Amino acid sequence: MDVETPAFGGVYLGSASLGAGAAFYQSVHTRACQAAGEGIVTPSDLDLPTSSPTNGEASSQEKRERLQRDARIQRILTASQRLFSTQAYDEIAIEDLAAAAGMSKGLLYHYFASKRELYVATVAHVLRQMTHFTDLSPDLHAGLSQMLSMFEQSPGLAKMVLRGGIGVDREVDGLLAAYRQGQLERISRGLGYLGDFIDASTDASAGSHALVLLGLRGWLGLLDEVCLQWVQQPDVTREQVVRFLEQSLQAIVAATTSQLV
Repeated sequence: MDVETPAFGGVYLGSASLGAGAAFYQSVHTRACQAAGEGIVTPSDLDLPTSSPTNGEASSQEKRERLQRDARIQRILTASQRLFSTQAYDEIAIEDLAAAAGMSKGLLYHYFASKRELYVATVAHVLRQMTHFTDLSPDLHAGLSQMLSMFEQSPGLAKMVLRGGIGVDREVDGLLAAYRQGQLERISRGLGYLGDFIDASTDASAGSHALVLLGLRGWLGLLDEVCLQWVQQPDVTREQVVRFLEQSLQAIVAATTSQLV
């Protein structure tokens, strides 16, 4: 499975709980990768020759098996993303998820121990995609358009990820907190403020920088709410929404940075 975990290192800009959220975000990705590396005993495995393969043969065979397992993980996450975004969590059985992924329930359990674990991994999977979409470099406009396009094609996805489809859940909340913290750092870095925040040494400069951070956090909250409202009632075009989000960020940055000391 070709995934990339967003970076959460660098500067600590939020509450203590965000560090735990970032760690859990990483652990979900790690467990999925570990699952992709574990062996699966199938009837075909029992028919393998008993003679030891050469180093070249072993390497080639391991690569094929790894690619096959990566494809299974991706297939499971694609299916779970579709189901969890279109049906209520309690209405989905593990058998439904296995059938949607085109595999047996037993094989699905090999990768994910429970429906809830798969749900949390699915949220992390979607957040990884969103992380790339809203990166200010190289093009915020294109990133916002891609993210809105994803929600436009699957409206339930926005509610599932940004509101949490299983109610209050600490692990999902941790993923969202880590995602938002990562986005805050990316935007700060993209706008060229992160170094200034690190170097803030006086009470006055710290207060000014805090105002900028407050404005950026407010914009990220606006981004979430606009996505949720637009997919439910798309009375305007995607391009109009993108331009509104761009201009609102520019206005917030202008209003907050004008008060920097």
